[in-house]
Amino acid sequence: MEQKTRLVRIVYGIPSDTTTPIVPPMDLSVAHSFRDTQQLIDFNEGKLSGVKYGRYGNPTQHAAEEKIAELEDADRALLFPSGMSAVTTTVLALAKEGQHVLFTDEGNRTIRKFMTKVLPRYGIGSTAVPVDDMRNINNHIKNNTVLFFSELPTNPLLRVIDLENLVGAAKKRGITTIIDPTFATPINIRPAEYGIDLVLHSATKYLSGHHDVMAGVVAGKSDLIAEIQEYRDVFGGIIDPHASYLLHRGLQTLCLRMDCHSKNALEIARYLEKHPRVENVWYPGCESHPDYEIAEKQMSGFGGVITFSLKATEQETSRFVDSLKIPLIAQNFGGPQSTIEQHAILAFYKDRTDAEKRGITGNLLRYSTGFESPKDVIEDFENGFRSISN
Repeated sequence: MEQKTRLVRIVYGIPSDTTTPIVPPMDLSVAHSFRDTQQLIDFNEGKLSGVKYGRYGNPTQHAAEEKIAELEDADRALLFPSGMSAVTTTVLALAKEGQHVLFTDEGNRTIRKFMTKVLPRYGIGSTAVPVDDMRNINNHIKNNTVLFFSELPTNPLLRVIDLENLVGAAKKRGITTIIDPTFATPINIRPAEYGIDLVLHSATKYLSGHHDVMAGVVAGKSDLIAEIQEYRDVFGGIIDPHASYLLHRGLQTLCLRMDCHSKNALEIARYLEKHPRVENVWYPGCESHPDYEIAEKQMSGFGGVITFSLKATEQETSRFVDSLKIPLIAQNFGGPQSTIEQHAILAFYKDRTDAEKRGITGNLLRYSTGFESPKDVIEDFENGFRSISN
């Protein structure tokens, strides 16, 4: 079954003796009552499905989880109130004191901070693997390595790792693999098809798709999800019913939205590649990207985010951004409105030293396409380039 069909078909459980609502009901109840003690016992023994208390789940939440699990070819999915909540809970559930975690050196700065500063407080070691050295991942694996984590594509340079190579190395050593394809979505890549154990998203971005939901999700094999759920129940990282409802609603148009985002991004990226004031462009759909061949092999589309640098100073780059009329200066991406950020200022303002070490300089921009006409965006960019040429 194709993803466009999966996105709109009803998969959430409804009692067989009732009519089926097309839209999953928004259940706002914190607690669900039981008819009698025997019904409660049957529920506790797994003989009855349902919900006991909101911190352990909600029917509206379960509907969105079932949808995402199907999209990712996973046994189960768990929703969280944010992408970071999904990452931290998953890693802490699966890595114990005295063990070791690998992650790619190119990626979200908050995840990097969690790996390098928080995990050591729990006696868990971590190593950042250079993206360009992923083919030699065996050189970074230790005897106590239990997890590998990477975004795909990564943030902000949109690097793409070879999943077949990763899975081959990880399986031999019994390492659990976690891939975060937030930039790609299940429309453009399905890591489980390559043997990846867990797939994780910031559902705040493309999955919800309207700049109005904060959510995270992890999907994968039942045994791993059960371990993660134990920790989610303890930590209390539960998504609220209204956010679950909006997420489920947004998912139904994901295929249409990603097609628009990807087409717009490719056209704009090719325009930027040819512009004399552009220094570099990072977009997996362009042949100039260092991982173009593996992206072409693994991905069915390349997403809506383009990272590029200008032949300009930091101040000139800020002037370019300020002159634009269409994209919003905002950190989120994946919604109808395009966004742009001068990464060193918006994301790394208080961590400029770390940013410089990672090559994130003042002339680096991350642009996320919306649904605007590429022609209008290119005209807007031309005005921006004229503002710094003058």
